[in-house]
Amino acid sequence: MAQQTLSFSDDVLATPAEAATLIRINAATLQKWRSTGENNIPYIKIGRSVRYRVSDLRAYVERHVVGG
Repeated sequence: MAQQTLSFSDDVLATPAEAATLIRINAATLQKWRSTGENNIPYIKIGRSVRYRVSDLRAYVERHVVGG
């Protein structure tokens, strides 16, 4: 299976590691935010798996633009 490269233009479900890479933070930070409700990035639970919509990550980044 070929490995897929994610970008903000893709509207796919990203793993926490992929999501962290896209927004340039540590995956453990995303886990902390999920457990505390801090920074409220929407996520999807599928069984025990957590996924992030790339469009939600893009929206999160856009909400945090300063002076632009």
